Amino acid sequence: MARYPRRRSLAGTCGIPVERDRIYVQVDMEEESLSPTERGEHPVRIHWPDGRSWHIESVYAMRTFGRKIFGNLCVRWTVCICHEPKDLWWEGGKWFVAKRSGLAARV
Repeated sequence: MARYPRRRSLAGTCGIPVERDRIYVQVDMEEESLSPTERGEHPVRIHWPDGRSWHIESVYAMRTFGRKIFGNLCVRWTVCICHEPKDLWWEGGKWFVAKRSGLAARV
């Protein structure tokens, strides 16, 4: 198997927030059946660092940036919280929102 060099994070490109503009959150995931042979997961609740939490009403879209094989995979979930679309990001095993997003502005 070929070895690929680890590439740098895509933060600051493709709309992905840079480190200083991130607020890390905890996210509860739920497993779902996509078809009789496929299973997937989607976020159902966001927990803010101060203890507050929001229920995710629905998921509008999921988009990936980068590649796992290069070590720079980042995933954006566009979710519905309080009847408004919000972006939730996952990178390197950590979930975050942008500081100036509608969700982060409520803090």
